[in-house]
Amino acid sequence: MGRRNLMSKVVFFGVDLHGHVNPTLGLVSKLIERGEEVVYYCSDAFRDKIEGTGASFRSYRGLLGFSTHKGSGIDTFLVFADFLMDRSRILTSALFDEVAKLSPDYIIHDAFGLWGKDMAAKLDVPGIAFFANFPFIDEMADRDPQFFMEYVLRAQGDPLYERNRGKHDIYRKLLDRLSGMIALRYNLPPMNVINDVFCSKQPLNLLFTSREFQIYEDAFDDTHLFAGYSLHPRREAVEFPYELLDGRPLVYIAFGTILNELRDAYEACFAALGDGRYQVVMSVGSTDLAGLRELIPDNFIVRSYVPQLDILSRAALFITHGGANSIYESLCSEVPMVVLPQVFDEYMGALMVERAGAGIYIRDSRAAPDQLKQAVDRAVSLPEFKASCARVRESFERTGGLDRAVEEILKYTKQKVYDDAY
Repeated sequence: MGRRNLMSKVVFFGVDLHGHVNPTLGLVSKLIERGEEVVYYCSDAFRDKIEGTGASFRSYRGLLGFSTHKGSGIDTFLVFADFLMDRSRILTSALFDEVAKLSPDYIIHDAFGLWGKDMAAKLDVPGIAFFANFPFIDEMADRDPQFFMEYVLRAQGDPLYERNRGKHDIYRKLLDRLSGMIALRYNLPPMNVINDVFCSKQPLNLLFTSREFQIYEDAFDDTHLFAGYSLHPRREAVEFPYELLDGRPLVYIAFGTILNELRDAYEACFAALGDGRYQVVMSVGSTDLAGLRELIPDNFIVRSYVPQLDILSRAALFITHGGANSIYESLCSEVPMVVLPQVFDEYMGALMVERAGAGIYIRDSRAAPDQLKQAVDRAVSLPEFKASCARVRESFERTGGLDRAVEEILKYTKQKVYDDAY
């Protein structure tokens, strides 16, 4: 009896961002519980977190260095596409022989991890993509081209878009132009930069959300498995002075671990929430607070890092940049949000929160203190926001969660049930 009948080996390619690694930890644990052997590639900072699941860790050896590129409009989109293509070529070249020696039975990779799709194809093994970010695929544009142009491509201000705003074919024209630029640069055949680069679509694609929460969910066919979202306990030794919490409604503020230089946003929070009505916990990452410390109100507890899940379990409100990890953890904790998106898919996340009634989307990233204060007061005081969070959380549970995801993975890799759908 061969190994495949007993236990399969999966190589897992992650992206070195907390919001992309955290959603995978529960899935990896479930696969290992079912007897699968998991080898997980990521950057060294995530070793302990990954090994805590029982997976074998392998390092990208400094070759990835994922980051978010803050810019304007189409420029941001193109820079990020170029980054993904460049890193994919580097990682495939550097790691392919090593991965081939592992003889994986299948590969699971981040939707941003084009190198995982490339290696699965070269090794002729099944490939599975997972969306840790807010899922967006080209087919969504058929439902609402303007939404896709403005919330995904960030095309406001692009001359071609502004000249043709409102025309039904403008999205396809702009997408063809962008796809052609990327294909020419990397000497590739005609491609779709959304589905082929940003999504790395496979015959089976895992989405850590629900159809009810996903915007334009009818664009996603049966090759997309909605697996909900599950909180996975973190094994992180992050100290926090819990004795300072005094029973006032707790507002938690965090703008992610990438874009830390958000001085205007921090100052707006100090001015809006410094009157003492709320107690505020603020996580600032690696931000240099020089010149800001004297502005911190007495009712604020400011730390570089905090145990986010534990703080959310005590919070009345979360002020967030709108990253997928933050929004989903807030929803699972049934904590309403005020969302101030800064880059890329955060704008989509903010819109999804607003659409679900789970929080307030502030469209001005440089929100005035009065505007921020009004949003916080409204989201804390009106019970329908918390009720909407609970409704979304329940929709995650109805998907069947990680248990169903593992069943479908095993069906695909052992029975090939998705092959005809791709």
